[in-house]
Amino acid sequence: MTIEQHKSIEKASESVDNVDASQSVGKVNVSQFKKNITSQSKWLLLSGAIFLFAGGIILWRSVPSSQKPSEEIKNNLNQGRLTVRTVPVTVGSIQAWVYGDATVNAVTKKHLTFQAEGTIDYIKKVKGRDLREGDRVKKGQLLARVDRRKHDADITVAAAGHIEAKNQVRDAVASLRQAEESLAQAKAELQKAITDKNFAQADLKRYQELFAEGAVEKRELDLKETNYKNAQAGEITAEAGVRSAQAQLAAAKTRVDTAEAGVKSANAKLTQSNVQSEDTEIVAPFNGIISRLNIREGDYWTPQRVNAGAEYQSIIERLPIIVIDPNRFEVNVELPAFQGAKVKRGQRAFIILDRERSKANSGRITGEDLMKLASAQGKVFSVSPSVSPGERSVRVTIRINEGISNIQDGEQVSAWIATDEKSRATVAPFNAFVFRDRKSYGFVVNEEKGIVEQREIKAGIEGLAKQEILQGVKPGEKLVTDGKNRLVNGAPVEIIP
Repeated sequence: MTIEQHKSIEKASESVDNVDASQSVGKVNVSQFKKNITSQSKWLLLSGAIFLFAGGIILWRSVPSSQKPSEEIKNNLNQGRLTVRTVPVTVGSIQAWVYGDATVNAVTKKHLTFQAEGTIDYIKKVKGRDLREGDRVKKGQLLARVDRRKHDADITVAAAGHIEAKNQVRDAVASLRQAEESLAQAKAELQKAITDKNFAQADLKRYQELFAEGAVEKRELDLKETNYKNAQAGEITAEAGVRSAQAQLAAAKTRVDTAEAGVKSANAKLTQSNVQSEDTEIVAPFNGIISRLNIREGDYWTPQRVNAGAEYQSIIERLPIIVIDPNRFEVNVELPAFQGAKVKRGQRAFIILDRERSKANSGRITGEDLMKLASAQGKVFSVSPSVSPGERSVRVTIRINEGISNIQDGEQVSAWIATDEKSRATVAPFNAFVFRDRKSYGFVVNEEKGIVEQREIKAGIEGLAKQEILQGVKPGEKLVTDGKNRLVNGAPVEIIP
């Protein structure tokens, strides 16, 4: 019972006491009037009547006032209810998010440059004008060229050297064939000499036997001995001829090898000259679009213009041409290590342009609002397994599959990744929860009793503006949002719009 209710009841009691006192006084005056009527004057009688009339008035007014306290108590009880606002617990989709600043890059990008120095004497013409940034090109098209006359002369010299070397190989091979034939002939002559020697030896032996028997003269025996010695000499000469032919063959083979090496050397020089000639040209490596064009016809180009140790922005401002494929983009984002651990391949990602970044970070939008705000959408393509030592971050790459025309190569954006999501979940806004003793609670309105019930809530996915409820509250029940910090379990409440 409130203090105001106690005061109303006490006031009613005092009124009743006043009526009782008035009635008692009225009875005493009537008795005195009857006893002393003969000695009292008429004005006293009149005064008593007036007094009794006034007492009756007071009594009449006091009787209904004794019934008023119960009604006032009821009104005061109603006035004691706490006013609150509520929201219904609903079923809907919810996502857990991580996000970071990111950069858009073309998946296929080629930095094109001249490897040779010289004056740029050709830039591709498009409809009668020089090539521009944004022009589309096809694979194999010549885009630009430096003066190549010196390189053409080198190619001519190298080609002549290559022909000369091939001629030397041909001559060396011919000499080799001749040496092989000479060796074959020498071997044949050696075989004949061996046969002649063997025959002369056998003939000499036979004549020695005949001479011993006296069948032939000494002169005939001496002739056979001379024939045998000549046959031996012929064998020795034939062996020398074979060795000479073998030496000539080896020399011919060496000349062939030398000539073939000369061909290889000449071919290498020719190839090098051709490559150097190609270094004077920039050819489109694939079907794409000109992203950067930093040269004009008549400029003098030298490879030293590009410093490999410079910052990337400085490099791309000096490279002759950059070509990209405008149909495939990816977004690279660096996330803190603890957030990167939540990211997995295949998770949905939404790209917010720089001009919409303040809306996305306002804290007043839902996941559905964020997805509508996104200019492009994709999926996580890769997650680096290592943490950057300096920034303590993890590199995540997102491949874009929707809204490609809304983003540009090199653009700074925000990448939002849904690390966990459900299409149907029991959800309520964040302001419907209170935290006490490190636990989450909600005040559920019991509309029949007009009170609130404090319930512990098991939370699930934490979205941008909503929290998933796994246990504690059911869809359709009402949770207090405004006025919840004044409540306790069982407190009477009144819901206001």
